[in-house]
Amino acid sequence: MYFTLILENESGEQVNLSATANQYMTSKIDGLNPPAGTISTSTYAGMDGSYLNNSFIEKRNVVISFQMRGIDIEKRRHLLYRVVKPSRYIKVFYKTAGIDVYTEGYVETCEVNNFDALTSGQISIICPAPYWYSTSAVYAYYSQVTGAFHFPFPESDAPFPLGIYSTTDNIIIQNDGDETGFTIQIEASSSETVPEIAAYTPTIYNADTGEYLQIKGEILKGDVITITTKTGNKTVTLTRNGVDSNIINRLVSGSTWLSLREGKNTFHVQAVRGVKNLKVTLMHRNAYLGV
Repeated sequence: MYFTLILENESGEQVNLSATANQYMTSKIDGLNPPAGTISTSTYAGMDGSYLNNSFIEKRNVVISFQMRGIDIEKRRHLLYRVVKPSRYIKVFYKTAGIDVYTEGYVETCEVNNFDALTSGQISIICPAPYWYSTSAVYAYYSQVTGAFHFPFPESDAPFPLGIYSTTDNIIIQNDGDETGFTIQIEASSSETVPEIAAYTPTIYNADTGEYLQIKGEILKGDVITITTKTGNKTVTLTRNGVDSNIINRLVSGSTWLSLREGKNTFHVQAVRGVKNLKVTLMHRNAYLGV
């Protein structure tokens, strides 16, 4: 099977471990399958069976076995050491004919057998998040005015739209991976026609489950609120006049950290007032337990 395997460190330096002549010959990759699940149960007193306490997916361990052939082996070995450093951040890109994904983790070991007849090695990477993520992001937008300006201009004198007024507050976004968190960006218009207080208490509803996420209080003209709902990275940040501040305390009681289920997801945008002044963007990357 043809594949591409690239490792990238936090500085953006890369090493390509794909099977190519006179380079690195990757012979085996462990950690492409779904990680193991941990299930905790307790027994009933004097009864058959047991009950579930909790269950979760373990971290991912990517182990790459490779060989080094051809000339300049020592030069390539030092390049590998410069990119792949134990305890340091590493990003793993994996691509086949049917999928293009990455995962992030930290190098556990990078071992090379220098004195064998055939130089070989193994890299072990611990990924705290168990998912592979698509390299391309998926976006969905809500705005009561949708841009329709386009090139080329029509050659006739017939009217053509510069914008389209939306009569629905729904946002539909497709998730082709496993259930995962995502990013919500709420942006208040900075138009001259918008008052200083652009909106008040916006709410994002999941039309399929009835769950919602609500931010109480005023949103000023030009404000941008960014919400992330991924497990281990749940944040609510307000950007005002170029300054970021944590406003997780403005989450209304009863709010849910919304997630994207597999398939089509429909969300609904509301506000106590000023919803027409808001632009909402949903962004996610398809997440896969196994590739």
